[in-house]
Amino acid sequence: MSPSQDTSPAAPAYPIGSVDKALRLLLLVSARPTGVRVNEASAELGVAPSTAHRLLQMITHHGLAVQDPDTKAYLPGPALLKIGNSREQCVERARPVLRDLADETQETVHLSVLEQSFSVTLFTAEGPHMLRVGDRSGHAIPVWMGAMGRCLLFDHDDAAVRELLPSGLRGPGGAPMADALIEQLHSDREHGFAHHDGVVEPGVSVAAVPVRGTLGTVEYAIGMTYPTSRVPAELLPSAVTKLQAASAAITALLPR
Repeated sequence: MSPSQDTSPAAPAYPIGSVDKALRLLLLVSARPTGVRVNEASAELGVAPSTAHRLLQMITHHGLAVQDPDTKAYLPGPALLKIGNSREQCVERARPVLRDLADETQETVHLSVLEQSFSVTLFTAEGPHMLRVGDRSGHAIPVWMGAMGRCLLFDHDDAAVRELLPSGLRGPGGAPMADALIEQLHSDREHGFAHHDGVVEPGVSVAAVPVRGTLGTVEYAIGMTYPTSRVPAELLPSAVTKLQAASAAITALLPR
């Protein structure tokens, strides 16, 4: 294929004009960080200002745009940001931050996301020690079993947590698992991080913090996994501080 050959997708045989204009408007809004005004949308789409205004109101109604009350320009809305903030983008942007974190802590670190009732590892940056936790990319564990899963539930209220767990699930001593998890989550939120020793694997500990998206909601979690004997309790606060700094760095890199 020659470099000059047009590789753009062919236009549909039976285009729908209104849909085409709405999609072009979404692309326009997403491409202009300073916002799009009605007259600009009108000129770009080749429609009357009244039509452009109705289209902007419609995408705003669905959360795809928001209007700045001062400038009256339309900016990307929460629904559009959520579409753009894909996992692939997050992993790509978080990768150097996590590698730096692994170098700084000298331990393996992971990035995870919530899928139904599981914490799924998206990316692992391994630490340099010969004795270390390896790459867990693609590995899934129930959210109630570890620190990273609990961080992914920081925004869930008690009812949502109960709904997420299988009915009848019991914890140590036969108590309902949901009760124990909710109590632990209250403590984790207060401290801003989660931690466990030997829950998933004997002799392995995890310290984790949530990663919030540009809208302030928890979208991911990052965690440091390490042999329990290598990081004594008195060094945990320092590790958590490094995790929180990395979390903030990842949030700053996510699409806005």
